[in-house]
Amino acid sequence: MHLLFICSAALLLFLPASALSRGIVDHGHWNELRDLTHNASHDDSQAKSSPPLVIDTFKNPTRNDLGFWHGSGENLTVRHGPGYVRLFPTDPDQNFHTQFDSNACYSMIPWRNEYLHVIFEGTDQYSVSFNQHNDECNPKRRPFPGIADSVQAERYVVHPASEAFAEDDFAEDDNWDCADNVHADAGRKKHKHRKSKGGRRKHSQGNTKIPTGRRELYIPLAHFDIDFNRVVSVSFHGFYTHEPVTLYHVEVVPDVPMPSPENGHYRVPRKLPNGKLVLRCSRPNSFAFGIDDGQPQYSQQVMRILDEEGVRVTFFVVGAGLRDPTSNFTEFYKEMLKKGHQVAFHSNTHPKMESLPTLAEIDDEIIQSMQIFREQLGIESSYFRPPFGTVASRLRQEIARHIPNPSIVNWSVDVEDWLWADTSTPEKQLEAFFRSVEKGGNLAVMHYLHPTTIGYLPEFIRHVKSAGYQIMRIDQCLGDVSAPPL
Repeated sequence: MHLLFICSAALLLFLPASALSRGIVDHGHWNELRDLTHNASHDDSQAKSSPPLVIDTFKNPTRNDLGFWHGSGENLTVRHGPGYVRLFPTDPDQNFHTQFDSNACYSMIPWRNEYLHVIFEGTDQYSVSFNQHNDECNPKRRPFPGIADSVQAERYVVHPASEAFAEDDFAEDDNWDCADNVHADAGRKKHKHRKSKGGRRKHSQGNTKIPTGRRELYIPLAHFDIDFNRVVSVSFHGFYTHEPVTLYHVEVVPDVPMPSPENGHYRVPRKLPNGKLVLRCSRPNSFAFGIDDGQPQYSQQVMRILDEEGVRVTFFVVGAGLRDPTSNFTEFYKEMLKKGHQVAFHSNTHPKMESLPTLAEIDDEIIQSMQIFREQLGIESSYFRPPFGTVASRLRQEIARHIPNPSIVNWSVDVEDWLWADTSTPEKQLEAFFRSVEKGGNLAVMHYLHPTTIGYLPEFIRHVKSAGYQIMRIDQCLGDVSAPPL
């Protein structure tokens, strides 16, 4: 029997404020409008020699040092103490945000050539992101946050002298080696962050040996590819072990420590290539449907609706479905390609890829997808939708290793079929869709897993048309020069 691959939009890192507020007890949620006197505007006259920009020292359980909200999302368990917050992750979608503002874009242009400095204790198996506001700097508009860029924390850790590495272990570049089945904390790469004398540290999921004592990260802000005129928060997420991490201090500083024996001759690594995260269409008045895999018995009905409505969409396809001859998915997607639809990657077996313990396992999901696309459909793609919408630095880096200039596509319109399609109130899918479009979303996620969702598809399409949008493929709505003309 063909396996069903279901993307749960509830697990996306960038969620509506109501979802991000989950896991916060008696706290305001992250885009709550606050009547604070803090002025978030800055000008370029600030000199580089100015004091550090202290973002968070965790003295208050609900607000950071800038006077704005900080807190957890996706049911991340947190424990506040005097001058720290301890995170107990169980899922890579869980996150902790500390905001620069609650209602407006925050300009970090004066600090764009400086460094994010984090003092922490515990695991370094997580991602750090800078999050950009949407175009309107309005938290009530979709998407919110607008976009993010992430780096892998362990690459930027300052190792104390007790963990010092021999100079011979420094690589001259950041080329990737070919070791297999290694834990992602060390990465399958040679970078200036160094390998240990005894080879890469190997850990097993949930049983990681964590260094004791406080450690530091120094991350160049230039390593975050966002618009620094529109910053909204810094966040910690993408946890791929269940080991806790304690945050003590988050700030922006002008310099990093000079290499010395005491800091293991620390050198900041270079920024690794990174897939671009996409949440909305950029072409004016455009709208795109990203349709993920579904049940084979509904495929012809989907094809007929798209033909009748005269629209083209993007299908994100799980490789395992193409390998299953009983699904007839290969023939279906070949036909959709002939009709002018876009077909793109959605992993090989649909795991939450950021939770996989090794980079080798992440790579396998990507490579197997690429292989089956070539063999069964005769195509390549540079577009990828992560299963469950879960994305952080490791997945973005690995995608970029295998696919030139990849686009990692999530969404700003959620049909919420995963939540309502198989309930007594399936019409809530329509409500969710209309609500997202009204708030400015223009890139949708849906599936063809349930007859109710497929039954609403014509209404989705007609609503978008009546709102003045032109429906097209995702590559077209992003202005991709390699996309076919409209």
